[in-house]
Amino acid sequence: MKPTINQIAKKSGVSVSTVSRVLNGESGVSESTKKQVLKVVEELNYVPLRRRRRPFSKKKTGVIALVVTDISNPFFPEVVHGVEDLAFSLGYSVSLWNTRENLEREKQYVENLKTSEVDGIILGSSRLQENQIEEIVENDIPCVVVNRIIRGAASVFVDYREGAYRATKYLLHLGHERIALINGPANAQPSLWREQGFWEAMGEAGKKTEKDLVSFNPPVVEGGYVATLKLLSAANPPTAIFAYNDLVALGAMKAVREKNLVIPRDISIIGYDDSFFCPYLDPPLSTVGQPKYMMGKLAGDLLFRLINGGEIINKEISLKPELVIRASCGVRI
Repeated sequence: MKPTINQIAKKSGVSVSTVSRVLNGESGVSESTKKQVLKVVEELNYVPLRRRRRPFSKKKTGVIALVVTDISNPFFPEVVHGVEDLAFSLGYSVSLWNTRENLEREKQYVENLKTSEVDGIILGSSRLQENQIEEIVENDIPCVVVNRIIRGAASVFVDYREGAYRATKYLLHLGHERIALINGPANAQPSLWREQGFWEAMGEAGKKTEKDLVSFNPPVVEGGYVATLKLLSAANPPTAIFAYNDLVALGAMKAVREKNLVIPRDISIIGYDDSFFCPYLDPPLSTVGQPKYMMGKLAGDLLFRLINGGEIINKEISLKPELVIRASCGVRI
């Protein structure tokens, strides 16, 4: 494991901000403290990710990086718009990095950004390991995470557990007992939060669900399509599906139609995100809405506070989801 600023601070007996000031050549640190920190830096063979400009310096590039996992997912354009609008108002430009749900591509992008001249980074729904993101934060690169909670990092997210809980409770209220959860990637924090909310609602209702009704899949149309075909081929298929997002729900709707079933008469479907196309589907898709534009704007606000050395009292901003009821869910008769 590469040494971090936190380790240097602990061994030196000083704060992380003091270590940061020493590494960045800032004033306000005594010579004895500076020597002690530099001694520990040498002992640990610490190499900074890059020689960053002082966070408070006026010599900034005026560019921030926004990393997203799939720009074709309608969730992200609204997040991007929120970031861009705030950045534009502050005289900044946004450099967009699209990983296409490819972990290796994201790793390479982040490695490139570590040595780039951007003033800060926003990671949207990152698939990186927690320690990889912590390394960015601990090395004094202004960074904000969207849709995840990372120790020490500023983050903006929606209460996905609550959203999944409300969606599942709604299906239970309609009389459904065999409810399937077509979840997203198994290693993604939002997937785990959705699963928690799903099981909480089922448990409260005293309903038992077979493990086969819960699956982890790529968060795309094809993922929902394949998972639904598998569900519908079972001897006792579900009467309702809760999908990880609206794209997965779209794939589920296609699979249902191919089986000559009718939504919601034969099976109910509810998505997540409230994408722009949901009201225009046939039938219009029930879903869990989240304030995507506001997420982007708040993430940008946090990042610019970090870039300018401002104090952040609340590093974890949680937003509330909204259940949007349309015609894709019906009463189980």
